[in-house]
Amino acid sequence: MAQAGLASRRRAEDLIAAGSVKVNGVVVTTLGSSINPGKDRVEVEGRRVLIEEPVYRLLLKPRACLATLSARAQRPTLARYVKDAEPSWQVAAPLDFPAEGVVLITSDGPLAEALAKSGKVPMTYHVKLQGLVGDNVVERLQRGWRWEGRPVRPASVEALAVTEKNTWVEIVVPEVRPRALKAVGDLVRHSVLKISRVRLGGLSFEGLKMGGWRDLTKGEIADLRKRAGLAPQGS
Repeated sequence: MAQAGLASRRRAEDLIAAGSVKVNGVVVTTLGSSINPGKDRVEVEGRRVLIEEPVYRLLLKPRACLATLSARAQRPTLARYVKDAEPSWQVAAPLDFPAEGVVLITSDGPLAEALAKSGKVPMTYHVKLQGLVGDNVVERLQRGWRWEGRPVRPASVEALAVTEKNTWVEIVVPEVRPRALKAVGDLVRHSVLKISRVRLGGLSFEGLKMGGWRDLTKGEIADLRKRAGLAPQGS
């Protein structure tokens, strides 16, 4: 069910335990039961589950856009850029409304869940700080900080560019919550003016225009799942 994008692995276990799943017309309540997707008929709450090839799309989210595929929101969403979205698709590692950068659209439930919780996949952010930032600030950020009770530990922090009034800093950290990056402003007493995620794992924004997307290659999918601590697709 997780592979079909119907539910997370934990939710699927709850459905099985509740007796909501049938295989070939027989209720299955044993966790870990094996099936043959090509032959067995699986139903959840009376609806047949069809396992299709998961979708993996890298999209460059613009600023002032909600990271959701819903078209019912009052503010702009990613639905304007992804016209063929299915109900099983979700935005993995979403970004806040003001932030821009790469996000993953996928029907691979386990991968989306792992990106949100594992803290294993490095994300590369470019953060624009108000004012001139010295080496002492970079060193302070390298030591990490806490956000909502959880430690944020960057793999690297580097000052990229300095203008007359602002400083761009690159922060590589296994953190999908952009607000955890915005918190650095209070930490170093420099307002955060802009947050852009330029890499998600080994996937870069290069070659994409704002709102544009591309499908991942098999190699990129395998690499991303490996970074997230998951087995190769179909194994």
